[in-house]
Amino acid sequence: MNWLGILATVLAPGGMLALLIEKTRRENNRDHDRNSKMLQSIDKKVDKIDTRLDHHIEWHQDKE
Repeated sequence: MNWLGILATVLAPGGMLALLIEKTRRENNRDHDRNSKMLQSIDKKVDKIDTRLDHHIEWHQDKE
């Protein structure tokens, strides 16, 4: 067997593994970005509800 064949046999699985790891890393980064945006949206909605609830509680306290 020639050296080129041996080299290709040894390096091919490593190259495939590197491609798989890189693809997984990119998907992971994309998913983290998507989740971060969703959490920011939830945070804004919770803050809005908190403010409305505070106003509602104050309204009840003033009513008494």
